[in-house]
Amino acid sequence: MADGARNMAVDEAMLELAAGGSTLLRFYGWDPWCLSLGRHQEAPDRLLGRSPEDLRPGVDAVRRPTGGRSVFHGPEITYAFSCPARAWGGPRAVLQAVHRALAEGLCALGVPLDAVRADDAEASVAEAARISAASCFRDPAPEELTARGRKLVGSAQCRRHGGLLQHGSILLEDRQRLGDLDGRDVGPHERAEAEVSGKGPAIGLNELLDPLPDGRLIVERLADHVARAFGAPAAPAAASANPSAAIATSTALIRLATRYERVHRSGAWLWRR
Repeated sequence: MADGARNMAVDEAMLELAAGGSTLLRFYGWDPWCLSLGRHQEAPDRLLGRSPEDLRPGVDAVRRPTGGRSVFHGPEITYAFSCPARAWGGPRAVLQAVHRALAEGLCALGVPLDAVRADDAEASVAEAARISAASCFRDPAPEELTARGRKLVGSAQCRRHGGLLQHGSILLEDRQRLGDLDGRDVGPHERAEAEVSGKGPAIGLNELLDPLPDGRLIVERLADHVARAFGAPAAPAAASANPSAAIATSTALIRLATRYERVHRSGAWLWRR
């Protein structure tokens, strides 16, 4: 668990290490909850110069290194995967492989996913890149994971200096109405209504699994399937097999993340036009 600036700083550090040949996977959460903007998403005029606390009471705000539209990071499990940009067939193949692995992990938990839409090879990339003030979860793109016709997992990618980063949100509950920048601000009187699950185009695991498994079990299943998809053992086995490499990677990640964190705490970066 970390705030928005720290989480995005670590993801950027993963991207830089991927440019150097590393392949990394992590799962994380948000404390406090956070509204994230896509890298090229323009903030509405009414938000410029405001603090994250003014934007959503008790909620952080950050700008992602990846493109796409706004996401409200509340009750969710977030994943980040980085690798060399030309590895495993390139960005599109990585997108498909990660989504396929996540789908297998979710199905192993009993999640009734919809059949994956793959009607247009370019459509999912174009849809993910489309910039507007609407929430990322408003419109499922081809090959994204949905259940009951509603979006469960939202992902985005970016490439830089030979590295590839893909990260995304796996919703535990649907609070994505709080991610629409074209909606009115959510104040104390509107929060209760806006936070009700099951009212919009997104869906959380709480509506699909009863009871909802412990978050650690969900992460364990997902991590195992993603690791196997890329020819690696599960995370604990990998760490024990080569602890010195794991420690070296961790040290480099912390060092790089500290540098990127300064950028992500900057209001100039958050509200840039």
